[in-house]
Amino acid sequence: MKITNSKKTCAALAVIMALSMFAAGCKSSGGDTNSGSASETISINVIGGDSDPAESEAPDNAGGEISSEEEVSATSASVETEVVTDFDGSAVTDNNGEALTQPVMTEPSPDQTISPEELAAAMTGTTAPKEVNISKYTGTRYAYDTLTSDEKKLYDEIKSGIENLRYKICAEDAYSLEEWSKIYGLVYIQEPQLFYMSSKIKVGKLFYTTKDADVINTMQKSIDAVADKLVKEASGKSSTYEKLKVFHDYLVLNSTFELNEDTMNYNSSIYNAFGSGEAQGNIQCAGYAKGIQYLCDKAGINCMVVAGENDKGETHAWNVVDVDGEWYNLDCTWDDPILEKANYKNLRYKYFLVPDKWIHNITHMHVSQKQLSNGTYLTYFTPPACTATAENYFIKNGYVYNDVDSADKAIKAEIEKAAKDGTRTAHIMAGSKEVYDAIYANRNSYSKYASEFSGVKGVNDECNPNMLVLEFDVLYN
Repeated sequence: MKITNSKKTCAALAVIMALSMFAAGCKSSGGDTNSGSASETISINVIGGDSDPAESEAPDNAGGEISSEEEVSATSASVETEVVTDFDGSAVTDNNGEALTQPVMTEPSPDQTISPEELAAAMTGTTAPKEVNISKYTGTRYAYDTLTSDEKKLYDEIKSGIENLRYKICAEDAYSLEEWSKIYGLVYIQEPQLFYMSSKIKVGKLFYTTKDADVINTMQKSIDAVADKLVKEASGKSSTYEKLKVFHDYLVLNSTFELNEDTMNYNSSIYNAFGSGEAQGNIQCAGYAKGIQYLCDKAGINCMVVAGENDKGETHAWNVVDVDGEWYNLDCTWDDPILEKANYKNLRYKYFLVPDKWIHNITHMHVSQKQLSNGTYLTYFTPPACTATAENYFIKNGYVYNDVDSADKAIKAEIEKAAKDGTRTAHIMAGSKEVYDAIYANRNSYSKYASEFSGVKGVNDECNPNMLVLEFDVLYN
């Protein structure tokens, strides 16, 4: 019976091929090499092997090719064969009437079997990457909730990609640079737990400060060693205000502003804020803001990072936080001033829980916007309006003075306290523009007053008329 396209033949060849790939896969995945008799091995001459013909030794025959008889002979010498039969038991022959043969198939013992999943893994030869044990934040994000369904999908894909250390999530022409910049930028500033994520932007690509899972996991442990202690301390406080003050004070006292713009040293991440091991973590504004965000996430306080610019056109970042149902701005960066000589006891609260009207388009510009290379601005999202003042540091603590005499006494008391404690900041709030102007006009007298204390040479003017904050920076010899 002559069948040139027999299903039986195809099935036999398919089995042979599967066995060949299985053998190669087991070996490539670290299995033992074949060491049995000739009948227990499969010759690469039966089905085209994996070796490159160009790398094979030249045959001895004059024609430079192996004849079919020689190939069959080589095969017969290494593999026990049997005649292929059709469904009715008759032999399957080729076009020349010769019977087709196949290697003898034997049932593998149970310890040699492999599941389809294991077979697929062996054939692909891939190994699952190490997982990063970062904090997986699953709460809500105010900015995320403002996005369209398509934008949320991209946000989720980028976030998941970073969590799984992927290099790419889509084709480079799938989004415009503006679309990608908005969502990638939002993930970068709103997900502080992705501290190893780079700010570099290219459509479809994901970038990292480090992609070593072991390094990331070690860094995460050092971050949480500090962050968890702070959250535990804050949990003992009775109000959101007090919890935020714990977070604010730690970042101000244990960080120093980093002038270096190189983001590859983690100065815009929570690692430099908490886990670097440095007594003074060098961070930029994004590092302060992400630090507050990370702690608030752990403490269950609604918070977000807002990006923009300062009044000099330089990029800036701060927080908007929910305090008992009202939104406030919180800027730790500007409560930790750049000093010629660092003072690690310095605390000030000028930007601790302030409304929009005190800072928007005055000191904090282009709120929640990013400038593109062509000079235009894209908007990340519209933050909630911050209109309340009850939780502001000065108002809540009764540091607002409505007449000149009480304001004068209060600022002098602040200067004296700072001089005796060795700290830098003396500040109060005026209850009106008239009181502010009267005290400010007399500012030189406060420098002379400060110099009367041992080791003090005067004060610098750090007053803010928009906030009506009268602040003097005590200078030491």
